[in-house]
Amino acid sequence: MPDRKVSDIMTRDLTALTRETSLQQAARLFSLMRISGLPVVDDQQRVVGFLSEADIIEAISPRSRDRSGIFVADFGEIARKMRRAGDAAVRDYMTEHPITVNESQDVGSVSEIMLSESVKILPVVREGVLIGTVNRADVCSALMEDHWES
Repeated sequence: MPDRKVSDIMTRDLTALTRETSLQQAARLFSLMRISGLPVVDDQQRVVGFLSEADIIEAISPRSRDRSGIFVADFGEIARKMRRAGDAAVRDYMTEHPITVNESQDVGSVSEIMLSESVKILPVVREGVLIGTVNRADVCSALMEDHWES
């Protein structure tokens, strides 16, 4: 099996959020780009956090369950949370100190990180500075190609 590196499969698009980006702007960007999360960077492009769709859902989703454990939607609460969260800043909901990888890591080790940490996207950094991202689809494709080539 070839020893592919992150640099062989990563996306070099440097689209990122800032701490000040609103959740509403982030959600629109996720929808437009058809992605499930983005790194959060400071003004030197250093990765300081990560925001995922799950973080946005958590911000607006009520935690209501009846005695049977079944989710009961409280649409009034959903509307209130959506209004509050829409203007809230990414910094209030992002994961700080996210897991990152570097471009020289092998794809196999990245797949292990993704599985063990339950993440779909990892920022790729060089000396802490964002240079791209790698996602599960990239990793899956590379692993399947490597398997079938051997």
